[in-house]
Amino acid sequence: MPSVPELAPQDVGTPVPVSPHVPAETYTYDYIIVGGGTAGSVLASRLSEDPSVSVLVIEQGPVADTWASRVPVISGNPYRDGTLATTWWSLPMPQVNGRALQVMRGEALGGTSRINSLLYTRGPPGDYNRWKELGCEGWGYDDLQPFFVRSEDTISHPSSKFRGKKGPWQNRQFITFPYTVLNHVITAISGANIKHIPDLNDPSAPAAAAASLDVIEDKKYERASTYRAFLPPNVAQERKARLKICTNSIAMRVEFAEEDGKEIRAKGVHFEAMNPRKAGQTFYVEARREIVLSAGALGSPQLLMLSGIGPKEHLEEKGVPVLRDMPAVGSHLQDHIGVPLTYEVPMSDSLHQLENSKIAAIKAALNYLLTGRGLFSNPFQSMTIMVPTHLLNDNHSRVIISDPAEVDASVPSKRPDIELMPLGLNSTDADIPGKGIFTLLPTLILPKSEGSVRLATSNPRAKPDVDLGFFEDPMDYVPLRKGMRLALSFAEAIRHEGYPLKDLIVPESNSDEDLERFIRKNLRDCFHYTSTCRMGAAPHGPHPSVVDQELRVHGVRGLRVCDTSVFPEIVSSHTMAPAVVVAEKCAELMKVAAGKVHQE
Repeated sequence: MPSVPELAPQDVGTPVPVSPHVPAETYTYDYIIVGGGTAGSVLASRLSEDPSVSVLVIEQGPVADTWASRVPVISGNPYRDGTLATTWWSLPMPQVNGRALQVMRGEALGGTSRINSLLYTRGPPGDYNRWKELGCEGWGYDDLQPFFVRSEDTISHPSSKFRGKKGPWQNRQFITFPYTVLNHVITAISGANIKHIPDLNDPSAPAAAAASLDVIEDKKYERASTYRAFLPPNVAQERKARLKICTNSIAMRVEFAEEDGKEIRAKGVHFEAMNPRKAGQTFYVEARREIVLSAGALGSPQLLMLSGIGPKEHLEEKGVPVLRDMPAVGSHLQDHIGVPLTYEVPMSDSLHQLENSKIAAIKAALNYLLTGRGLFSNPFQSMTIMVPTHLLNDNHSRVIISDPAEVDASVPSKRPDIELMPLGLNSTDADIPGKGIFTLLPTLILPKSEGSVRLATSNPRAKPDVDLGFFEDPMDYVPLRKGMRLALSFAEAIRHEGYPLKDLIVPESNSDEDLERFIRKNLRDCFHYTSTCRMGAAPHGPHPSVVDQELRVHGVRGLRVCDTSVFPEIVSSHTMAPAVVVAEKCAELMKVAAGKVHQE
């Protein structure tokens, strides 16, 4: 079985200081991509389709293509031995009892698509039409739909104008549920006047809807990460003469050169092996055409700031020479805010049966090995409920729709602002041993609050300081309180059906005060970080941004950003599929730009 050719810094770059006797062509590539994660893998694959182009990917993590990394239920557990997830603590948030939360990302080829909950959700058209409202021409839903279709190979849905069958990235839908409690959730959905639809990714889906979810599992019921879909071993081997993948390596800074007296161009990248015993031996690579930062919404702003592009006062404080004062770098961080309501259920109706019963775990493993089915292939989340809270009735238990136009999710103001996730597992930050757990997770998906990513030190090996900024805008309590009341009404409806649902961690009452107290004590982040290098018209002004509509860093030639950090605002969905559509569009923009250069 072929494997990805993993290269080291000395295989692709030249030692620093650069010797004038080393031929430049030995360390020069047409494109350098910093970060081979969810978006970076897609971009590297698309750019290297051209046999005349050379591409270098610098990835902080390994390939680590093990059996466990492909099994859905194992790979999605960030606390297991051998996980590809990296975690550290956010800064304490004084506005929520001084709480600090774990920050998480995937560090491997394929990035967070190697460790996440597998969910392929594009978000309603209104998410992208909102980007267009903000001045990002070419980024409305109709502009992006062809790119969604291009990447996709849906196993469960028929081919259509909005669903693809010819792309490399497979997804499927599980229409039967692994836990009986979810059948009672379906009844609660009906009682709340929420429509159950066949495809949440249908652009005509109403804003208030429930659906079984698409998940990135291939025909063998294995995790279809963007690494396995876009840069699998056979593709990497076939293109190894022009596509170099340098793993276990960390970018230190981008090198710039002056052009025309005042313009600057991104020229190259300084990088090292991740191995701390090799720290200090720096290598250098150079780009003929462009450098692209695809290090994620936490990594891309960090690298820009290390390179001298960011908020002037912050860079000066950290001792980084300022190249460009750009206040939006690392600012405007957004994430979805979840508050788990935790219940005890029979152990047989919870994923935790795998932890508490060796027999259940062995049966599930054998079932997966023989058939590809069962708990090892079932996603952590099988279905979801989307709700615009302004349509809830007075006690927030039922959606009231007087006109179908009220749930037209192509209109930005009518999008859902709460996602209610039913999960057959513990979603809190603490262990609850020996119990079967079911969670109702109301999640604020259109937060107003913003946080930031800042340098902890000028050492690139130090993780950045992440201030999640939850409830910096107290208006975020309003929809989340409504979402929690809806979740509590679902729990009552499930009990009314006769299902044995026992309270474990729930609010004392549904008063505003008790709900807000519970939120502050129990909230969690969703690892959907966005908007720290956001797209917009200018680096200063009423909507300061980092990149333009072609993802080019303002005022810098030859440098783009391509990951969720460029989102003008967070989307009301899980962010993996939107990250891929950004990469597909970026690849197209870069190919067009290269064509124009050749024509000139």
